[in-house]
Amino acid sequence: MKDKLQSNIWKFYVINLLTGLHFVVPIRIMYLLSFGLSYTQIGLMELGAAITIFILEIPSGIFADLVGRKASRIVAYVFSFSGFALMSISSTAPFFILGWALSGAADAFESGATDALIYDTLKGLGKQEEYAKLKSRLLLILTTVMIIGSITGAYLYVIDRRLPWYLFTGIIVLSFLLFLTVIEPKRTSEEKLVSKSIASFRQSLVVSLNNREVIELIIFTVLLALPMYLFGSLVSQPYFVSKGFTVSSLGYIFAFIVGISGFLASFSHVLDRRLKKKYSLFLIFISFTILMTLMGIVKTQYAILFVLGFYFIDSYKNIVMDAYINKLIDSESRASVLSVISFMKNTIAAVVFVGIGYLVDRYKIDTVLIGMGIAVSLIAIPITVSLNYAKKIHIKT
Repeated sequence: MKDKLQSNIWKFYVINLLTGLHFVVPIRIMYLLSFGLSYTQIGLMELGAAITIFILEIPSGIFADLVGRKASRIVAYVFSFSGFALMSISSTAPFFILGWALSGAADAFESGATDALIYDTLKGLGKQEEYAKLKSRLLLILTTVMIIGSITGAYLYVIDRRLPWYLFTGIIVLSFLLFLTVIEPKRTSEEKLVSKSIASFRQSLVVSLNNREVIELIIFTVLLALPMYLFGSLVSQPYFVSKGFTVSSLGYIFAFIVGISGFLASFSHVLDRRLKKKYSLFLIFISFTILMTLMGIVKTQYAILFVLGFYFIDSYKNIVMDAYINKLIDSESRASVLSVISFMKNTIAAVVFVGIGYLVDRYKIDTVLIGMGIAVSLIAIPITVSLNYAKKIHIKT
């Protein structure tokens, strides 16, 4: 069985390589604008995806824990293919909104299931302490291919605006075929009745969420997910244009930022091992505060350096916070707890997204970024102080 589980590792790497060829990322807004969509309609797309995730996040986590992480990921592939296929052929706002909502459904079924499957694979191999290291390596692979995908996507867009979407939809199919060969580790309780499974799920979930440190880590993770979510989904492209970059250079800019920050973040497990939890948390929120403030203050193209740091800290945050939380929750409710986190992120984002969009319309992007930097500091300080009084955690790698 261990030999079969070991084969999962290289498959995770290859799947990450395939899905990292995300040709549509640097040209998504331009693609939508080319069909006459307004920024309000693009905002509605994001809101539609957030609402879909809001509705499906918790049920998808329960589905992953009861039926299986692999089954949940397969459902995610079906939604992902449907969503991107629809985005590839649509020409009007309602269909684009529907397509993006379907991609949101895919995110809901994928979110907790994939990380739980990776962690349980390592646990089955007796290597769960290597979770952060594996996630760092997966990030390095993802970053490398995203550089290629970003630059290639911009050129494909010039040839035919639909071509990046066609090709990425095909890649989803290839990734799906490989994922079908992944082995799901056996869990401690098999052949359960649904009623008993739900009771077991509730008990393990309550135990996990009764841990004050788990709750505080979840709150910290959710709040610090919002800055990147809002910047990346709403203002990143107009922000770069406002700093003097041309639209045609956005693919190279994205490749540069994701490439450098992702490469640096691939060593997150090393940095976390040196800083340990206490100083890692301080580094995360202080860096977010300083970097977002500087992103708003600097008016020249040198602002890209602070955006680079912003992306690095966000990647570092994702890796170490995942490791801290996975360490504290039990296997039976792991996918569900992770889905609760994603659920909270998207619930808050669905509300905040509209508010931030209104502020961007009313004020300048720079002013909003400065305000967000200050807000992060005010919110994160008390949580960080509280966490540093909790039981000491350190993920050995």
